[in-house]
Order: sequence, then structure tokens, then C-alpha cells
Amino acid sequence: MASFFAVAQLHAIALLLNPSSKPSELGHCLADSRPQLIITDAFHADLCRRVIHDLDMAIQVMVVSHLASDQGSEAEIGKPTPYLQDSNFSPTSPSDSFAGPVVYQYTSGSTGKPKRLCRTQHNLYHQAHNCVTTLGITATDRILAFVPLYHAYGLGECLLAASCAGAALIMLEPSVKAGALVEVPFVFRRAEVTQLIQHEQISIFPGVPYLYNVLATTPQDAPINFSSLRLCISAGSVLSQDIFKKFYHRFGIPIRQLYGCTEAGSVSINLGEDAMVIGEAAPEGLDRPSRAIATLESIGRPMENVDITIMDDADRPMAAGEVGEVAIKSETLAKGYCHASDAENRAFRNGYFFTGDLGKKDEAGYLYIQGRKRIFIDTGGYKVDPLEVETVLRQHHKVRDVVVVGKQHPHAGAVIKAVVVPQMDCESAELIDYCHQQMANFKVPKIIEFRDQIPRSPLGKILRKELI
Repeated sequence: MASFFAVAQLHAIALLLNPSSKPSELGHCLADSRPQLIITDAFHADLCRRVIHDLDMAIQVMVVSHLASDQGSEAEIGKPTPYLQDSNFSPTSPSDSFAGPVVYQYTSGSTGKPKRLCRTQHNLYHQAHNCVTTLGITATDRILAFVPLYHAYGLGECLLAASCAGAALIMLEPSVKAGALVEVPFVFRRAEVTQLIQHEQISIFPGVPYLYNVLATTPQDAPINFSSLRLCISAGSVLSQDIFKKFYHRFGIPIRQLYGCTEAGSVSINLGEDAMVIGEAAPEGLDRPSRAIATLESIGRPMENVDITIMDDADRPMAAGEVGEVAIKSETLAKGYCHASDAENRAFRNGYFFTGDLGKKDEAGYLYIQGRKRIFIDTGGYKVDPLEVETVLRQHHKVRDVVVVGKQHPHAGAVIKAVVVPQMDCESAELIDYCHQQMANFKVPKIIEFRDQIPRSPLGKILRKELI
């Protein structure tokens, strides 16, 4: 976090990356963005050096911590790099005003290839201001940052919101085993998180449906006091009524659905009174209102200073109740994708970003998502573009054709399933191992199914429902 604000102070641009990225993913981002400096920790330093070597790029590496697992030279540990020492950068005073580029972020589109976009300090200022104003965040709040800060959701509702309001930002310590970072499923950290919420008196918890589902299934005999929580936010995937109800009945706290995208940050949230309960009395001993719910499935109204319009295919606003494409206009919005085709940047037009989501508004202005023009799989709190996974699998010499779908799972939302038409004899294990080498673990298929052919309609459209 300190590095991010230092980069902003220098009027440089930070590239926020997923620390679980595999070499090919990291290499793509570095080759595309051409950075001059990587700031990383001891756990990821060797990976960065290997990728830089393979790319034959002149990129400095700065390691911000000196742990036993780091194999770098002492000179790399928190020392100024020659690039920074020889640059034209000069310290700026707090009164300096700069609205220019500050962060690169990658998002996956319908092509399956990550696209880079640039957001400015102007964008991030308005994102923070909109969030704090809409949610009423103050310096007395304590925000638990469990969602990743490299993601637009974590960046906005955690880091930027806390910084803007002067609120406390509480981080969960990463899991380390044998001197290396390890990914631990949330269900195995549930007790740790519940204790942290209680001990730190967390008041705001940005999460995803998967996390809330795990928390809601905490054994009833576990003594939990979430009375400090005033706002539980859910984003990243659709919050089901089942999870909403289970969490409310367990803790007496309504989950607020939030909607956003990397291109614009968060843009709407359901704070309506009728979305607070489910038409039944609150759990015994909890002072919560009880009203029939009318908008539980809504993602709410636009946040402060955000315009959300439902457009038809001719980019004309549609009436209440009509389904069309969700378009966003806001000072938080990026101008477009970097070095992308005209077709890809057509999503940015007439001052709006056309999200590819289908939605409608009711007479009260509440927004409802009805589907997607672009298909994503929500798995364990992550959003995965199946086309990206298909692209990787098609590069394997034993794969002739492949389609990736999401198979519903009671705890993870969905698991990634790949239906493969092989070129020759092939085993599931070798394809899964191959994917692990190319992609972050959450993108790797859990199920491999082999078929003689992919089912298609007479017009050649893939019949995905037959593959689930």
C-alpha cells in the first residue's frame, strides 16, 4: 500500500497484479505494459526475476521485505533503483494537484484476452468520494480488507474508501508454510476471520457471496458477536436469496448488493429499506426491522455522481421495465483500453461505458441485472472468463477442441469444467497440470470431460447447457 501511494506521489503509474499469477500471465502483463520497475515481496521476487529473464527486458526489481525465502542480493532490499535515482522525478508537495494517469489494471473481455486500461488520479478521487458519500463512511469506521486490493472492488471499497474517510483498514495476515505463501480456502480460515471481526470491531465488511455463504454456515454452537458490523457488502457475482436469508438468519445483518466493473469501479448499491429483511422477524435478541422484501434481487440505485442508463441496440435510453444493455457514465470511468482494437474500444462511446450486461430499471430507479452478453463463471469468489481457459487448453498438442463451462457447486458457486475433444489419447491429469503451469489456480478446471465432439445447433452455436 505504501508503494502504491509513493508511486502516485511521483506521478508515475502503478500496475496492480494478482500475486497468484503464473509466469505466462505475469509475462503477458509485463510485455504489454513495459514497466521499468517491479516492487514485490520476498515470496514473489524469484518469479519476477525468472519472467524478466525470459522476456529479456531491462526491468529493475525492488524487494520490500527481507525474509529467509528471498534469494536476491542485499542491494535489492528496499534500495533506490538506478532508474529512480537517475530519473527526472522530483518530490511533490501535498498542495500539488495532479489528475493524470496513476494505475493500470487488466480486465478480461469476450475475446478471453486480458485488456489493459489506464485510470487517472481524477478517476480514483471520484471513486473514493462517491463510495464514502454513498455509504456514509467516516473516520470511526473499521474496514476489513479481505477482498484483494489489486481488484477494482478491493481498491475502491477498501483502500481508497479508507484513505478518503480516514477510516482504519484491517488486513488478514497471509498464510505461510515452509517459507512460502499458500492459498487456503476461506472455509479453513473462517474461525480466524470471525475472531478478527470481533477483536478489531470491524464495522464494514466488503465480501463476495461465497464468503457470506461460508460464514452463514458457521456451526450454531460457535459463539459469534457481529454487533460491530453495520455494513456487509457483496459484489463479484450475484447474491442469491438463499445466501442472503441464511446470513440474515444467522447474524441478523442484511447483505447489500454492490455492482461495478474494472472500467469504472463501483457504480451502484442496494441500500433500500425494503432490501433489509426477508418478510420475517429478525433472529431472537436482535433489533432489526422486519418488512416484506421487494428489491432483494436488485443491485440498487446508482451511487452518488453516477449515471446508469439502460440502452437499446441503437444506444437509445429505454423505459422502466424494459431490458437492454447497462451503460455507465461517471467521472470514475476510464477512457478506453490501451492499444486495443476499435471493436474492443467500441464499449466506450458517447461518454458511456457499455458493460455487456443486460438489465432493467423499475419505476423507483432500482437496477436489476438480467443476464450477460459476455459469459463469465463465478467460482469461489473469483470471476473467470471461460474463453481465456479455452485459449490455454487449445495450445496443448493433444487438444482438438474444447469448451469451458461452470458446473454449480453447493459451496464454491461453480467449479470450472472443461469439455475436451482430444487429438489423441489424453489423461485429465496432464491437462490439469498444464493449466496449473499457465494460469492462476482459481482458473484451472477441476473437471475434465472427454467427448468425441462438441454439441452444436444447426447454426453451429455451441449448446453449452448440454455440457454442464
